[in-house]
Amino acid sequence: MSSFLDLSHYFPVENIRAGFSLRSFPFSPPRDRIELAHQLQLNSEGLVLPEQVHSGNVKIITNPGKYHDTDGVITAEKSVVLSIQVADCIPLFFVDSVNKNTGLIHAGWRGITKNIIENGVNKIYELGTEKESLHVLIGPSIRECCYEVGPEVAKQFEEKNIRPGKGDRSFLDLLGVVENKLISLGIPQKQITMMIECTQCRAETYHSYRRDGEKSGRMIAMLGWRN
Repeated sequence: MSSFLDLSHYFPVENIRAGFSLRSFPFSPPRDRIELAHQLQLNSEGLVLPEQVHSGNVKIITNPGKYHDTDGVITAEKSVVLSIQVADCIPLFFVDSVNKNTGLIHAGWRGITKNIIENGVNKIYELGTEKESLHVLIGPSIRECCYEVGPEVAKQFEEKNIRPGKGDRSFLDLLGVVENKLISLGIPQKQITMMIECTQCRAETYHSYRRDGEKSGRMIAMLGWRN
């Protein structure tokens, strides 16, 4: 059984390499990203390592290395390899099938309320991407079935994305929020693919912060071009 998902086939572009490590991935930081790059046939020396803080900050990347206070990375450079880490939050993969721009976004509820989706899409548009050529993959994350939130979180989202839970708790369809935002930013729905597995439900496959707390590991999402 593979220890990562090869997601490259979701994009109608040659030589794109997209991957997502699973709970069974046998490497720990900082080796995990290097090894995943190797298994995806990507150059590990080109790795981009954002230090994520649940912000709305998205940066256009021209060189590999660490980037502080960053939850989204966008690039036009084929020599860099984008990466983020998640454990319930939503990983978004952006691939421009014409201009070959790429992006990775780490989207939890905090980042979403700070406009990380809008910032990410607008950044890749800045690089010349047209909405007709932008393909988005929404990777594995916690789904509405398990994502119970309190009133302080629920009130920040529209009622159509909320289902009542027990007492003052609610279940939040964060993936629906993200999909609606992408469509409102001009991306055709047919170019948005959503993976439907829930990270909390699938304990044998995925890490989940909501399920395992501080002891939870992380999955790595990675995107780059094979030389």
